[in-house]
Amino acid sequence: MYPGNAIKTIKTKPAGRGTGHRLIAWNGILLHIPHAWDARVSGQRHLIFEKDFQPQLQIRWEKSNHRTPRDLQKKLSQFSGQLGTAIQQDRFPEKLQRLKDIFGLVTCYQEESGMITGGLCLCADCHTLVLFQLLSADPALLEEVCDCLATLSCHTPSEGPSEILWRIQDFSITVPASFVLQNYTFGAGLTRLSFYSADLLLQTCTLGPADSRLSQQSLREILVTLTDSPNLEIAAGEDDNSCEGYRSPTIPKQVLFRLHREKPFISSKIWHDTVSNRILAVILSSNRPIPLTTTHKICRQYEIVQKKNNL
Repeated sequence: MYPGNAIKTIKTKPAGRGTGHRLIAWNGILLHIPHAWDARVSGQRHLIFEKDFQPQLQIRWEKSNHRTPRDLQKKLSQFSGQLGTAIQQDRFPEKLQRLKDIFGLVTCYQEESGMITGGLCLCADCHTLVLFQLLSADPALLEEVCDCLATLSCHTPSEGPSEILWRIQDFSITVPASFVLQNYTFGAGLTRLSFYSADLLLQTCTLGPADSRLSQQSLREILVTLTDSPNLEIAAGEDDNSCEGYRSPTIPKQVLFRLHREKPFISSKIWHDTVSNRILAVILSSNRPIPLTTTHKICRQYEIVQKKNNL
């Protein structure tokens, strides 16, 4: 059993930014991984990387807001419970030494046999605590893991970000920094992320294969199903492969929606990405009118990532 916010400037040369590596971004963490690896979301702050369906590496992270060294040490002990015995700092493997140039605190662990099992890294700037664990006995894995961790980013400049990148599996989306991840679904043929910001709810959907779905329903019908709004007003999109949906009820109907704990206003768009054979949808709902520019901007930054561009 596996044990259980955006960009940090790395001082060392990012090892994973060349050919053969791709960018992963999930809930405030960014790093480059080998193309042969697949990223699997195991929690809001928990990623597992696999190669040929075999687990290679997992990382977990959280913001450390502990006020005293004792509190931090207690958290470190909880986080590292399944990693083994801590390696003395003067006996650090050479491959792990460079992590000390990136993070404020690095502790690594090993089994009785001497095999490296993983470690804990604490960012001195944003106090993000990162646990990494090697899940394979492959001798070459440690070097690959170090290459990945050398590109890890965990926080934004002091002035704060305006937008946050989410890039996992085969899709990428950039959303305003005020949006917080609420929940997610990674199912067969359906990926769905939900974010909230004040009273605004954002849902993004990726469906496939598109040709199979469109043989049974039109884009309009799929959008009505996704919004769960039979009275959605549908407008034609920029081309035959897209359409938009709106709901702007009268004041009496707004009251009725709120009595049923539904957000009265909806602004949405759905389109068919013919290159990837995927259907993408963005749905915004709120208690207040939604600026059309907000919906269109998010849609422009939501895409299926082709391998040649995912470097």
